[in-house]
Amino acid sequence: MSLPAAVLNKVYQHYRASDWCIISLNEDNLITNANTTARKHFPFIELQTDIRSALPLFASEAMDEDFFIPFYNHEAHVYDVHFMCENKQKHIIMVPVDIVHEQVQYKQQIAHEQAIEKLRLQYLFTTLESAHDELKQANSAKSFYISALSHEIGNPITAIKGYTQLLSEGLIETTKAINIIGKNAEKIQQIISQTLDYDQQHNSLNNFKLNPAEMIDDVFNSFHIQAKNKALLLDNQVAPEININTNKTKWGQIFTNLISNAIKYTESGGITVRSTVESGRLHIDTIDTGCGMSTTFQQQLFTAWSREPNNQVHGNGIGLVISKMLAEQLGAELRLHASGPQGSHFRFSIAYHKPLNSQRILLVDDDHDCLKLFKYYLTQAGHQVKTADSIKALKAKITSNDFDTLISDLNLSDGQVHHAYNEICSQFSKVIVMTANPTADKQQELVNIGFDQVLSKPLQQEQLLNSIS
Repeated sequence: MSLPAAVLNKVYQHYRASDWCIISLNEDNLITNANTTARKHFPFIELQTDIRSALPLFASEAMDEDFFIPFYNHEAHVYDVHFMCENKQKHIIMVPVDIVHEQVQYKQQIAHEQAIEKLRLQYLFTTLESAHDELKQANSAKSFYISALSHEIGNPITAIKGYTQLLSEGLIETTKAINIIGKNAEKIQQIISQTLDYDQQHNSLNNFKLNPAEMIDDVFNSFHIQAKNKALLLDNQVAPEININTNKTKWGQIFTNLISNAIKYTESGGITVRSTVESGRLHIDTIDTGCGMSTTFQQQLFTAWSREPNNQVHGNGIGLVISKMLAEQLGAELRLHASGPQGSHFRFSIAYHKPLNSQRILLVDDDHDCLKLFKYYLTQAGHQVKTADSIKALKAKITSNDFDTLISDLNLSDGQVHHAYNEICSQFSKVIVMTANPTADKQQELVNIGFDQVLSKPLQQEQLLNSIS
């Protein structure tokens, strides 16, 4: 049985379903046809031809124009009843809305499950892509660090081989040769240990007082043979009175790379390393009289594997990258200060204040792990340290003790220390506050209150020690 398209579209657009009971009538309201669903739901209609007798629902209806009866209950189902006149034919379409509702719910559930599955697959795919990228990055990093390790141990190995040869030929004093060979063997051990262990807490064990002048002497001794073969003068002008708490191994690697490059690219003249202190910064300059660098190459100087084109001296382009990375780990800056036909000038800069004598310090922090760690740093540097973990405890300490310096966390368990500044800070010659990643506005606010310095957590050993110098 077929129905006019207009009739079908009208009902289908409303329900988006097709599980209908369809009954067709003639102009006298006699049943002329019924579909399978109608015969299933209303089996008695086959026994009667008058729709009014078969379904009393229509007994009171005129049935000469379209009408709609919603939610008609018949036995186990609820129907929407549509009566439509089409020329001399009449059509009754009874939609079991409870069944349609179940069908819609089922379709919605399927669609929801499909959407969830799609999202799960998308997440899985994204995770796999991310893991793939991480593996590629890890592989690239591994290659970089293997190359870096090879580069870093190359210089001390060269020194060991060179002085071993001089010793075997009797061209150097035995004690001096053994001393230099031992220092370079120790340097190799430190480099390997540091490369394989990235734990910052372990690295902090290398933070001891360093005398940069002595460190430069050691590096110059390692390159004595190479400089002598070129008749280059190695001139150490670093002030011998300068001492700084820092990571010795990283400093050694940085200046080994800088001096190695300077010797490599210098054919006459020499290499000078000198120091200056200004505005709370220590600058150590490495200056050579070599061939210099082109302006183009200077733009990519600190990019891995970059090399100066048409240069007769070949390097692997990684030494300066490593040095800059190590400088940043120290909280320092390494940059090319100048370069030209007369040579190159590199500048290493780090925060520095001239050390004072042992100080009496009151250290305040409500994080007891940080309190113990910072106390260790300060006592190792020779300072006398007492601790407190609250503003109340801080006030109790200053009533019975004299202190030079206060170092306090900003946010304590019983309040913020700057709110008590006027009451407590007049007892100290220097007042330092620590806080986690302060904004520029917050720093300025604390300085305006009267704090001498604002330190940003997480805090490294050298930053803490230099702050009280």
